[in-house]
Amino acid sequence: MFLKTTISQGHKYLQIIQSYRKEGKVRHKVIANLGRADVLAEKGLENIIASLQKFVKISPNNNSLRDISKMKEKARVNYGYLAYKYLWNKCSITSLLESFLKNRKVKFAFEKIVFSLVINRLLSPSSKHYHYHHRDRFLDYDKDLELHQIYRALDVLAENKEAIEKELFERNRNLFNMQVDIVFYDVTTYHFESQRADDLRDFGFSKANKINEVQVVMGLIIDREGRPIGYELFPGNTFEGKTMLNLLEKLKKIFMLNQVIIVADKGLNSKINFKEIKDRGFDYIVSAKIKNMSKKIQKEIFAEEGYKNRYNKTEEGQVYRTKVIDYENNVIYIDEETGKRKTIQLKEKLVCVYSSKRARKDRRDRERAVEKANKLIEENNYSLLTQKKGYKKYIKTEEEVKSKELKISIDEKRIKTESRFDGYSAIEYSREDLQPDEVIEQYHNLYRIEESFRILKSTMRTRPIYLRTPEHISGHFIICFFAFILERELEIRLRKREIEFSPNRIKEALNSMEFSNIQIEKESLYLKGKHNQLASKIFSTLRINQPNNLLDHAQVSEFMKV
Repeated sequence: MFLKTTISQGHKYLQIIQSYRKEGKVRHKVIANLGRADVLAEKGLENIIASLQKFVKISPNNNSLRDISKMKEKARVNYGYLAYKYLWNKCSITSLLESFLKNRKVKFAFEKIVFSLVINRLLSPSSKHYHYHHRDRFLDYDKDLELHQIYRALDVLAENKEAIEKELFERNRNLFNMQVDIVFYDVTTYHFESQRADDLRDFGFSKANKINEVQVVMGLIIDREGRPIGYELFPGNTFEGKTMLNLLEKLKKIFMLNQVIIVADKGLNSKINFKEIKDRGFDYIVSAKIKNMSKKIQKEIFAEEGYKNRYNKTEEGQVYRTKVIDYENNVIYIDEETGKRKTIQLKEKLVCVYSSKRARKDRRDRERAVEKANKLIEENNYSLLTQKKGYKKYIKTEEEVKSKELKISIDEKRIKTESRFDGYSAIEYSREDLQPDEVIEQYHNLYRIEESFRILKSTMRTRPIYLRTPEHISGHFIICFFAFILERELEIRLRKREIEFSPNRIKEALNSMEFSNIQIEKESLYLKGKHNQLASKIFSTLRINQPNNLLDHAQVSEFMKV
């Protein structure tokens, strides 16, 4: 380690440089930028020298600093996680976790373990085993932690899942002024590198197309800002449409919500779900399946009368218009008391939308599908026609009477029928006082929950999951839930200050905040490294002061108290 002088725009700058070897070559890394030499000489250099004089030898012939290159780096530790520690404390999660231990004989630091697992998920996702052996990369890590205590902590979390969700929801609603009049719900799957099924893991329809591996199904609820409210895990063979009932029970009994509009995608669009939602006093906004509607309703949707241009697009000749029509949904269900079939009518409204931009896309998609169908017909490959999905739906099969041979051709009638739907979409909703623009806006906000799944699966690497018991798996997802709450809250706070960055960029920024733990003789010091600009903005947003360039152990302990 040595001092280096660099020249930039006519000024000399001082840097502390570390030498290291990579792939057989000596490389240099900037450990700390001390600043402009002339400014340091006037204002700051004496302070830095005074700090270092406590720990390094001074030459007997003069009072200058002696050979700083003899410093040894013991380790490099991250302190950027203090951003999440600040939010963790704001949410009072420590006291929440401690409340579950009042009547239990837990002889390990449960809250510290949970917090370390959450930070690991946010900044360096890895298996529990890997985290245990590399936990020293975070400042102030628990040296006394034992591996089995991590798995025991997951068990405790699993036992208290609903209580954790309820308490977190109440605290977040009051602290962050959460708006929960509208909630978004969707379902995804998480697969395991295993074929061993149990009470939770099972084979089912995989959204990741992992047909030979067991999985679990996850239903997630978020508010209009994208904050997670709650989630539920279902056995891997659960059909996503059947998860809705559990959501309704959770909203009513656990979160004590009485008036909520549920926004969901087509996969949860079933008439029985609509009835269950209305029976509990809630409302819904969902994508309508125009092709499954009656000819009468389709005719009304396609009719030009009643459509209004909502706004002008910048592209010349582009059309975007909407109209609202009344719609009655007939629901057939089995009465629980009598066991007889009954029918009720749910009064709804449809926001019908026509977009010329979407019409062009629909047409291009169909043309590509027909092109694939024609190629299959040319190859005369009957073996691929076992399922009429995707582009294969445009292929017509018929048996010739004389030769009794199967003949395949393009289904021109189907192409003509489907072309009528180009550019049209509809959203059905049960609350009649909603304005069309608001309905469209809230439905389009469903991207937030799709984005949530992407963050969980990519940035936080929720999987692969190296766990076996249902309790450990459940505890793992609670850790991910904690992590997602903190990550999303940090995003929201940055956005309010017009600082918008992806979760990956935020993770990179906080990972760039490191101390070099250096040793000079027998003294241990912490030298602040260089971090990127976003890291400074994050600490500024949360009003966390930056540490000094050089700290001893006592100063580091004081700095950690956010």
